[in-house]
Amino acid sequence: MFGAVIVRQVTHRGPPIWALLVGGALATVAAGILPPYGAESALAASAPTLIFLSSLFLFAGALDAAGAIDHVARWLVGRARAPTRLPFDLFVGLGLLSAVMVNDALVVIGVPLLLGLAARLRSDPKPLLLILAFAVTVGSTLTPFGNPQNLLVAVASGVASPVTTFLRYLAIPTAVNLLLAGWYVRWAYGSKLRAAGDVAPGAVERIRLFPEHGWVERLRSFPVLAIFPGTMVVLVTLDVTSSLTHGPQVPVWETALAGAVLLVLVSPGRARTVARVNWSILALFAGLFVVVAGAEAGGVIASLDRVFPVPGPEHPTAAILAVVGTSIGASQLVSNVPWVALQIPVLQGLGFGAGTPVVWMALAAGSTLAGNLTLLGAASNLILVDAAERRGVRIRLSEFVRHGAPIVAITVAVLVVCLVLGV
Repeated sequence: MFGAVIVRQVTHRGPPIWALLVGGALATVAAGILPPYGAESALAASAPTLIFLSSLFLFAGALDAAGAIDHVARWLVGRARAPTRLPFDLFVGLGLLSAVMVNDALVVIGVPLLLGLAARLRSDPKPLLLILAFAVTVGSTLTPFGNPQNLLVAVASGVASPVTTFLRYLAIPTAVNLLLAGWYVRWAYGSKLRAAGDVAPGAVERIRLFPEHGWVERLRSFPVLAIFPGTMVVLVTLDVTSSLTHGPQVPVWETALAGAVLLVLVSPGRARTVARVNWSILALFAGLFVVVAGAEAGGVIASLDRVFPVPGPEHPTAAILAVVGTSIGASQLVSNVPWVALQIPVLQGLGFGAGTPVVWMALAAGSTLAGNLTLLGAASNLILVDAAERRGVRIRLSEFVRHGAPIVAITVAVLVVCLVLGV
Protein backbone atom coordinates (compact mmCIF):
# COMPACT_ATOMS: atom_id res chain seq x y z
CA MET A 1 0.00 0.00 0.00
CA PHE A 2 2.80 2.42 0.88
CA GLY A 3 4.49 1.48 -2.40
CA ALA A 4 1.32 2.47 -4.25
CA VAL A 5 1.22 5.77 -2.35
CA ILE A 6 4.83 6.53 -3.31
CA VAL A 7 4.17 5.74 -6.98
CA ARG A 8 1.06 7.95 -6.88
CA GLN A 9 3.07 10.81 -5.36
CA VAL A 10 5.86 10.55 -7.93
CA THR A 11 3.79 9.98 -11.08
CA HIS A 12 0.60 11.87 -10.11
CA ARG A 13 -1.34 8.99 -11.66
CA GLY A 14 -3.66 6.42 -10.18
CA PRO A 15 -6.35 6.50 -7.50
CA PRO A 16 -6.33 9.34 -4.95
CA ILE A 17 -4.24 8.70 -1.85
CA TRP A 18 -7.30 8.46 0.39
CA ALA A 19 -8.63 5.62 -1.78
CA LEU A 20 -5.31 3.78 -1.54
CA LEU A 21 -5.33 4.03 2.24
CA VAL A 22 -8.95 2.90 2.52
CA GLY A 23 -8.14 0.05 0.15
CA GLY A 24 -5.18 -0.86 2.33
CA ALA A 25 -7.43 -0.93 5.38
CA LEU A 26 -9.94 -3.22 3.66
CA ALA A 27 -7.13 -5.49 2.48
CA THR A 28 -5.72 -5.65 6.01
CA VAL A 29 -9.03 -7.02 7.27
CA ALA A 30 -9.68 -9.23 4.23
CA ALA A 31 -6.26 -10.88 4.56
CA GLY A 32 -6.97 -11.74 8.19
CA ILE A 33 -4.08 -9.61 9.50
CA LEU A 34 -6.57 -7.68 11.58
CA PRO A 35 -10.01 -9.07 12.46
CA PRO A 36 -13.06 -6.84 11.96
CA TYR A 37 -13.32 -6.12 15.67
CA GLY A 38 -9.63 -5.06 15.58
CA ALA A 39 -10.38 -2.55 12.85
CA GLU A 40 -13.34 -1.31 14.86
CA SER A 41 -11.11 -0.90 17.92
CA ALA A 42 -8.53 1.02 15.87
CA LEU A 43 -11.18 3.42 14.60
CA ALA A 44 -12.64 3.85 18.09
CA ALA A 45 -9.19 4.67 19.48
CA SER A 46 -8.64 7.23 16.71
CA ALA A 47 -12.07 8.84 17.12
CA PRO A 48 -10.74 11.88 19.06
CA THR A 49 -8.29 12.64 16.25
CA LEU A 50 -10.94 12.27 13.54
CA ILE A 51 -13.44 14.40 15.48
CA PHE A 52 -10.86 17.13 16.06
CA LEU A 53 -9.83 17.18 12.39
CA SER A 54 -13.43 17.29 11.18
CA SER A 55 -14.13 20.19 13.56
CA LEU A 56 -11.15 22.16 12.24
CA PHE A 57 -12.11 21.44 8.63
CA LEU A 58 -15.62 22.65 9.41
CA PHE A 59 -14.24 25.91 10.80
CA ALA A 60 -11.88 26.30 7.84
CA GLY A 61 -14.66 25.90 5.30
CA ALA A 62 -16.89 28.38 7.12
CA LEU A 63 -14.06 30.93 7.40
CA ASP A 64 -13.36 30.55 3.69
CA ALA A 65 -17.05 31.10 2.87
CA ALA A 66 -17.03 34.23 5.05
CA GLY A 67 -14.03 35.60 3.15
CA ALA A 68 -12.06 35.84 6.38
CA ILE A 69 -8.94 34.06 5.18
CA ASP A 70 -8.90 36.04 1.93
CA HIS A 71 -9.21 39.23 3.99
CA VAL A 72 -6.35 38.28 6.33
CA ALA A 73 -4.13 37.30 3.38
CA ARG A 74 -4.78 40.64 1.65
CA TRP A 75 -4.09 42.47 4.92
CA LEU A 76 -0.78 40.61 5.30
CA VAL A 77 0.24 41.48 1.75
CA GLY A 78 -0.75 45.11 2.27
CA ARG A 79 1.44 45.30 5.38
CA ALA A 80 4.58 44.92 3.28
CA ARG A 81 6.19 48.36 2.97
CA ALA A 82 8.03 47.29 -0.20
CA PRO A 83 7.80 44.39 -2.65
CA THR A 84 11.11 43.02 -1.33
CA ARG A 85 9.57 42.68 2.16
CA LEU A 86 6.57 40.75 0.89
CA PRO A 87 8.20 37.29 1.15
CA PHE A 88 9.16 37.83 4.80
CA ASP A 89 5.81 39.30 5.87
CA LEU A 90 3.85 36.67 3.96
CA PHE A 91 5.97 33.83 5.37
CA VAL A 92 5.61 34.92 9.00
CA GLY A 93 1.93 35.77 8.65
CA LEU A 94 0.96 32.50 6.97
CA GLY A 95 3.12 30.60 9.45
CA LEU A 96 1.32 32.12 12.42
CA LEU A 97 -2.04 31.51 10.77
CA SER A 98 -1.19 27.83 10.27
CA ALA A 99 -0.57 27.47 14.01
CA VAL A 100 -4.28 27.97 14.71
CA MET A 101 -5.66 26.28 11.61
CA VAL A 102 -4.65 22.85 10.32
CA ASN A 103 -2.13 23.49 7.54
CA ASP A 104 -3.80 21.20 4.99
CA ALA A 105 -6.94 23.34 5.07
CA LEU A 106 -4.94 26.56 4.87
CA VAL A 107 -3.12 25.33 1.76
CA VAL A 108 -6.40 24.50 0.00
CA ILE A 109 -7.62 28.04 0.63
CA GLY A 110 -4.26 29.76 0.12
CA VAL A 111 -3.39 28.52 -3.39
CA PRO A 112 -6.11 30.44 -5.29
CA LEU A 113 -5.49 33.53 -3.12
CA LEU A 114 -1.79 33.67 -3.95
CA LEU A 115 -2.40 32.92 -7.63
CA GLY A 116 -4.70 35.93 -7.66
CA LEU A 117 -2.03 38.04 -5.97
CA ALA A 118 0.57 36.93 -8.52
CA ALA A 119 -1.77 37.98 -11.33
CA ARG A 120 -2.15 41.44 -9.79
CA LEU A 121 1.63 41.73 -9.39
CA ARG A 122 2.20 40.30 -12.89
CA SER A 123 4.78 37.99 -11.36
CA ASP A 124 5.66 34.30 -11.47
CA PRO A 125 3.29 32.61 -8.99
CA LYS A 126 5.77 29.86 -8.02
CA PRO A 127 7.69 31.91 -5.41
CA LEU A 128 4.44 32.80 -3.63
CA LEU A 129 3.22 29.19 -3.70
CA LEU A 130 6.56 27.92 -2.37
CA ILE A 131 6.45 30.50 0.41
CA LEU A 132 2.99 29.17 1.31
CA ALA A 133 4.27 25.58 1.40
CA PHE A 134 7.32 26.39 3.52
CA ALA A 135 5.46 28.75 5.87
CA VAL A 136 2.59 26.44 6.81
CA THR A 137 5.09 23.68 7.58
CA VAL A 138 7.27 25.79 9.88
CA GLY A 139 4.40 27.63 11.59
CA SER A 140 2.19 24.60 12.14
CA THR A 141 4.89 23.07 14.38
CA LEU A 142 3.78 25.34 17.23
CA THR A 143 0.47 23.78 18.33
CA PRO A 144 -1.18 20.35 18.50
CA PHE A 145 -3.82 21.55 16.04
CA GLY A 146 -1.41 23.04 13.49
CA ASN A 147 -1.16 19.81 11.49
CA PRO A 148 -2.43 16.21 11.61
CA GLN A 149 0.82 14.62 12.82
CA ASN A 150 0.98 16.98 15.80
CA LEU A 151 -2.57 16.02 16.66
CA LEU A 152 -1.68 12.31 16.46
CA VAL A 153 1.18 12.87 18.91
CA ALA A 154 -0.95 14.99 21.26
CA VAL A 155 -3.64 12.32 21.50
CA ALA A 156 -1.52 9.15 21.50
CA SER A 157 1.35 10.30 23.73
CA GLY A 158 -0.92 11.00 26.70
CA VAL A 159 0.95 14.20 27.59
CA ALA A 160 -0.98 16.37 30.02
CA SER A 161 -2.23 19.72 28.69
CA PRO A 162 -1.03 19.22 25.10
CA VAL A 163 -1.38 22.90 24.11
CA THR A 164 0.76 24.00 27.05
CA THR A 165 3.27 21.22 26.39
CA PHE A 166 3.69 22.16 22.72
CA LEU A 167 4.10 25.82 23.61
CA ARG A 168 6.58 24.97 26.38
CA TYR A 169 8.93 23.05 24.09
CA LEU A 170 8.25 24.49 20.64
CA ALA A 171 7.40 28.19 21.07
CA ILE A 172 11.00 29.41 21.05
CA PRO A 173 12.29 27.20 18.20
CA THR A 174 9.22 27.99 16.10
CA ALA A 175 9.58 31.74 16.65
CA VAL A 176 13.28 31.62 15.77
CA ASN A 177 12.59 29.44 12.73
CA LEU A 178 9.86 31.73 11.41
CA LEU A 179 12.28 34.66 11.56
CA LEU A 180 15.31 32.86 10.10
CA ALA A 181 13.36 31.08 7.36
CA GLY A 182 11.47 34.31 6.67
CA TRP A 183 14.72 36.16 6.11
CA TYR A 184 15.90 33.32 3.88
CA VAL A 185 12.85 33.44 1.58
CA ARG A 186 13.17 37.25 1.47
CA TRP A 187 16.73 36.78 0.20
CA ALA A 188 15.69 34.02 -2.20
CA TYR A 189 12.58 35.63 -3.70
CA GLY A 190 12.76 39.35 -2.88
CA SER A 191 14.48 40.36 -6.11
CA LYS A 192 11.81 38.68 -8.23
CA LEU A 193 9.02 40.49 -6.41
CA ARG A 194 10.92 43.79 -6.57
CA ALA A 195 10.80 43.54 -10.35
CA ALA A 196 7.11 42.68 -10.19
CA GLY A 197 6.42 45.67 -7.97
CA ASP A 198 8.21 47.96 -10.43
CA VAL A 199 6.09 46.61 -13.28
CA ALA A 200 2.78 46.76 -11.42
CA PRO A 201 2.92 49.59 -8.88
CA GLY A 202 -0.10 49.83 -6.63
CA ALA A 203 -1.15 46.25 -7.30
CA VAL A 204 -1.13 45.54 -3.57
CA GLU A 205 -3.98 47.17 -1.69
CA ARG A 206 -3.82 48.27 1.94
CA ILE A 207 -6.84 47.38 4.05
CA ARG A 208 -7.80 47.34 7.72
CA LEU A 209 -7.61 44.04 9.56
CA PHE A 210 -10.87 44.78 11.40
CA PRO A 211 -13.39 46.76 9.32
CA GLU A 212 -15.02 49.63 11.18
CA HIS A 213 -18.65 49.04 10.24
CA GLY A 214 -21.16 46.32 9.45
CA TRP A 215 -20.21 43.84 12.17
CA VAL A 216 -23.78 43.08 13.25
CA GLU A 217 -24.82 41.95 9.79
CA ARG A 218 -21.47 40.25 9.22
CA LEU A 219 -21.78 38.14 12.38
CA ARG A 220 -25.40 37.33 11.61
CA SER A 221 -24.46 36.00 8.18
CA PHE A 222 -21.20 34.35 9.28
CA PRO A 223 -21.26 33.42 12.98
CA VAL A 224 -17.96 31.56 12.50
CA LEU A 225 -16.22 34.93 12.78
CA ALA A 226 -17.06 34.89 16.50
CA ILE A 227 -17.36 31.17 17.21
CA PHE A 228 -13.96 30.12 15.83
CA PRO A 229 -11.83 32.61 17.80
CA GLY A 230 -14.03 32.03 20.84
CA THR A 231 -13.50 28.27 20.59
CA MET A 232 -9.72 28.69 20.29
CA VAL A 233 -9.61 31.04 23.30
CA VAL A 234 -11.64 28.61 25.42
CA LEU A 235 -9.53 25.65 24.27
CA VAL A 236 -6.22 27.32 25.13
CA THR A 237 -7.54 28.79 28.39
CA LEU A 238 -8.82 25.43 29.64
CA ASP A 239 -5.57 23.72 28.69
CA VAL A 240 -3.33 26.32 30.36
CA THR A 241 -5.54 26.51 33.45
CA SER A 242 -5.50 22.74 33.96
CA SER A 243 -1.71 22.81 33.60
CA LEU A 244 -1.24 25.57 36.17
CA THR A 245 -3.77 24.28 38.71
CA HIS A 246 -3.25 20.54 38.06
CA GLY A 247 -7.03 20.31 37.89
CA PRO A 248 -9.21 18.16 35.63
CA GLN A 249 -8.34 18.38 31.96
CA VAL A 250 -10.87 18.93 29.18
CA PRO A 251 -9.64 17.15 26.03
CA VAL A 252 -8.99 19.58 23.18
CA TRP A 253 -11.15 17.56 20.81
CA GLU A 254 -14.20 17.98 23.06
CA THR A 255 -13.82 21.76 23.07
CA ALA A 256 -13.38 21.83 19.29
CA LEU A 257 -16.40 19.59 18.81
CA ALA A 258 -18.55 21.82 21.02
CA GLY A 259 -17.59 24.86 18.94
CA ALA A 260 -18.25 23.01 15.67
CA VAL A 261 -21.68 21.81 16.83
CA LEU A 262 -22.58 25.36 17.88
CA LEU A 263 -21.47 26.63 14.49
CA VAL A 264 -23.67 24.14 12.64
CA LEU A 265 -26.68 24.97 14.85
CA VAL A 266 -26.52 28.74 14.39
CA SER A 267 -25.21 29.04 10.80
CA PRO A 268 -27.82 30.17 8.26
CA GLY A 269 -26.35 27.88 5.57
CA ARG A 270 -25.54 24.90 7.78
CA ALA A 271 -25.88 22.40 4.92
CA ARG A 272 -23.28 24.25 2.85
CA THR A 273 -21.04 24.55 5.89
CA VAL A 274 -21.05 20.79 6.45
CA ALA A 275 -20.60 20.13 2.73
CA ARG A 276 -17.37 22.14 2.74
CA VAL A 277 -15.66 19.64 5.07
CA ASN A 278 -12.92 17.72 3.27
CA TRP A 279 -14.29 14.25 3.95
CA SER A 280 -11.69 12.55 1.73
CA ILE A 281 -8.91 13.56 4.12
CA LEU A 282 -10.88 12.12 7.04
CA ALA A 283 -11.31 8.88 5.07
CA LEU A 284 -7.55 8.91 4.46
CA PHE A 285 -6.85 9.06 8.19
CA ALA A 286 -9.43 6.42 9.04
CA GLY A 287 -7.79 4.05 6.55
CA LEU A 288 -4.34 4.92 7.87
CA PHE A 289 -5.27 4.08 11.46
CA VAL A 290 -6.55 0.63 10.47
CA VAL A 291 -3.44 -0.07 8.37
CA VAL A 292 -1.13 0.95 11.22
CA ALA A 293 -3.06 -1.29 13.63
CA GLY A 294 -2.58 -4.13 11.16
CA ALA A 295 1.13 -3.30 10.84
CA GLU A 296 1.45 -3.53 14.60
CA ALA A 297 -0.44 -6.84 14.76
CA GLY A 298 1.53 -8.27 11.82
CA GLY A 299 4.98 -7.47 13.23
CA VAL A 300 5.88 -4.60 10.92
CA ILE A 301 6.24 -2.19 13.86
CA ALA A 302 8.66 -4.56 15.60
CA SER A 303 10.69 -4.77 12.38
CA LEU A 304 10.83 -0.97 12.14
CA ASP A 305 12.16 -0.87 15.67
CA ARG A 306 15.04 -3.12 14.61
CA VAL A 307 15.79 -1.24 11.38
CA PHE A 308 15.50 2.25 12.92
CA PRO A 309 16.52 1.72 16.56
CA VAL A 310 15.64 4.50 18.98
CA PRO A 311 17.34 4.67 22.41
CA GLY A 312 15.06 4.37 25.42
CA PRO A 313 13.94 7.07 27.88
CA GLU A 314 17.19 6.74 29.84
CA HIS A 315 19.08 8.37 26.91
CA PRO A 316 16.97 11.44 26.09
CA THR A 317 19.55 13.30 23.96
CA ALA A 318 20.31 10.26 21.81
CA ALA A 319 16.57 9.58 21.51
CA ILE A 320 15.91 13.13 20.31
CA LEU A 321 18.62 12.88 17.66
CA ALA A 322 17.42 9.45 16.51
CA VAL A 323 13.75 10.44 16.34
CA VAL A 324 14.44 13.67 14.42
CA GLY A 325 16.93 12.01 12.07
CA THR A 326 14.74 9.06 11.17
CA SER A 327 11.70 11.32 10.79
CA ILE A 328 13.49 13.50 8.23
CA GLY A 329 14.52 10.52 6.13
CA ALA A 330 11.48 8.30 6.42
CA SER A 331 9.00 11.14 5.86
CA GLN A 332 10.36 11.49 2.33
CA LEU A 333 9.30 7.90 1.62
CA VAL A 334 5.87 7.56 3.23
CA SER A 335 5.09 11.22 4.10
CA ASN A 336 5.15 12.57 7.65
CA VAL A 337 1.66 11.62 8.85
CA PRO A 338 2.00 7.87 8.10
CA TRP A 339 5.52 7.86 9.56
CA VAL A 340 4.31 9.39 12.83
CA ALA A 341 1.46 6.89 12.96
CA LEU A 342 3.98 4.07 12.56
CA GLN A 343 6.41 5.50 15.12
CA ILE A 344 3.90 6.08 17.91
CA PRO A 345 3.57 2.39 18.87
CA VAL A 346 7.36 1.99 18.57
CA LEU A 347 8.00 4.77 21.11
CA GLN A 348 5.24 3.48 23.37
CA GLY A 349 6.84 0.04 23.31
CA LEU A 350 10.17 1.55 24.35
CA GLY A 351 8.57 3.11 27.41
CA PHE A 352 8.00 6.69 26.23
CA GLY A 353 4.79 8.15 27.61
CA ALA A 354 3.29 11.18 29.30
CA GLY A 355 6.38 11.58 31.47
CA THR A 356 8.76 12.00 28.51
CA PRO A 357 7.22 14.86 26.52
CA VAL A 358 10.46 16.12 24.93
CA VAL A 359 10.84 13.02 22.71
CA TRP A 360 7.22 13.28 21.59
CA MET A 361 7.86 16.92 20.69
CA ALA A 362 10.91 15.76 18.71
CA LEU A 363 8.70 13.34 16.77
CA ALA A 364 6.00 15.92 16.08
CA ALA A 365 8.32 18.80 15.15
CA GLY A 366 10.96 16.71 13.35
CA SER A 367 8.42 15.00 11.12
CA THR A 368 6.71 18.34 10.44
CA LEU A 369 9.87 20.24 9.47
CA ALA A 370 10.88 17.27 7.28
CA GLY A 371 8.01 18.27 5.01
CA ASN A 372 10.09 21.15 3.62
CA LEU A 373 12.79 18.86 2.20
CA THR A 374 10.86 17.38 -0.75
CA LEU A 375 7.36 17.45 -2.17
CA LEU A 376 6.78 13.94 -0.82
CA GLY A 377 7.54 14.86 2.78
CA ALA A 378 4.14 16.30 3.73
CA ALA A 379 0.53 15.88 2.70
CA SER A 380 0.17 19.67 2.56
CA ASN A 381 2.82 19.78 -0.20
CA LEU A 382 0.91 17.25 -2.29
CA ILE A 383 -2.33 19.18 -1.77
CA LEU A 384 -0.61 22.40 -2.86
CA VAL A 385 0.99 20.86 -5.97
CA ASP A 386 -2.28 19.26 -7.02
CA ALA A 387 -4.24 22.50 -6.54
CA ALA A 388 -1.61 24.50 -8.45
CA GLU A 389 -1.48 22.01 -11.35
CA ARG A 390 -5.24 22.14 -11.74
CA ARG A 391 -4.81 25.90 -12.25
CA GLY A 392 -2.00 25.56 -14.78
CA VAL A 393 1.05 26.02 -12.53
CA ARG A 394 3.48 23.11 -12.22
CA ILE A 395 6.02 23.03 -9.39
CA ARG A 396 8.93 20.70 -10.05
CA LEU A 397 10.66 18.65 -7.37
CA SER A 398 14.01 20.35 -8.12
CA GLU A 399 12.48 23.80 -7.60
CA PHE A 400 11.09 22.76 -4.24
CA VAL A 401 14.29 21.08 -3.00
CA ARG A 402 16.56 23.95 -4.05
CA HIS A 403 15.09 26.28 -1.44
CA GLY A 404 13.42 23.74 0.83
CA ALA A 405 16.65 21.92 1.76
CA PRO A 406 18.33 25.03 3.27
CA ILE A 407 15.17 25.79 5.23
CA VAL A 408 15.15 22.24 6.63
CA ALA A 409 18.83 22.53 7.58
CA ILE A 410 18.20 25.79 9.42
CA THR A 411 14.98 24.87 11.17
CA VAL A 412 16.01 21.36 12.22
CA ALA A 413 19.29 22.64 13.68
CA VAL A 414 17.40 25.21 15.75
CA LEU A 415 14.87 22.59 16.87
CA VAL A 416 17.50 20.04 18.00
CA VAL A 417 19.54 22.63 19.90
CA CYS A 418 16.46 23.92 21.72
CA LEU A 419 15.17 20.44 22.61
CA VAL A 420 18.57 19.15 23.77
CA LEU A 421 19.22 22.25 25.88
CA GLY A 422 15.66 22.31 27.18
CA VAL A 423 15.09 25.88 25.99
